[in-house]
Amino acid sequence: MARTKKCRRVCCRPACRRFQAESAERSVELPLDELEAMRLVDLEQMEQGKASARMGISRGTIQRLLYSGRGKVVSALVSGMNIVIPDGDFEPPEDCTQHQPACRHCCRRSEQNQTHKTGERKMIIAATCENEEIFQHFGHTPSFAIFEIQDGLISGMQIVPTGDSGHGALAGFLKEHNVDVLLCGGIGGGAQAALAENGIKVVGGVSGNVIKAVGEYLAGELKTNPDFQCSHHHHDHEHGGECHGHRNGCKCHD
Repeated sequence: MARTKKCRRVCCRPACRRFQAESAERSVELPLDELEAMRLVDLEQMEQGKASARMGISRGTIQRLLYSGRGKVVSALVSGMNIVIPDGDFEPPEDCTQHQPACRHCCRRSEQNQTHKTGERKMIIAATCENEEIFQHFGHTPSFAIFEIQDGLISGMQIVPTGDSGHGALAGFLKEHNVDVLLCGGIGGGAQAALAENGIKVVGGVSGNVIKAVGEYLAGELKTNPDFQCSHHHHDHEHGGECHGHRNGCKCHD
């Protein structure tokens, strides 16, 4: 007896069902489930395991849908065929409130819910910040830009003032905000040690716009100044030379 085909959940209903090639006589059919698989994995950059759970199918099935759908699209483009997307017997996901083209909100919300259910924690990146630029002296930073990262993408951002927090208190301040990684300009050895004790990775020698810096860090393209560490000085001894990587006429202390 043939196995009953499981109903697949499809959130995307494309506004255009036919793409006409110039002077084409042949067409290729791209079913909605193949389009949905490509949308989730290729457009939304969702992992195949999460995409398969989203559609209510196995990982092996979503791999077959991707292989078939991608082959049809490439074949149509190379051979100059029309692409037709027929309707089908599919149901929307239970938490889908949009069910329309570019239904990104529901997919992102579902992905976040899955992460919450499995107990996984989002990655938190902080950056020393003033006027949305990387502030160049960790100990005097007026605020931190704190980013929530989900699957390698920025999902939220807030600017949090530091108040009167000094060097020693800033490590605890960041720990309270569950920060995993700190991007900053210059920073002393003592501050680095305090952050390391709290499990916070330090990436020093960073400059420029905070959002751009975080994006480049996530992409593995962040350029830093290797000479970023402030030398230790006693509090009654002013910094006689320039502070490497610093601006604002700062005096460096750990």
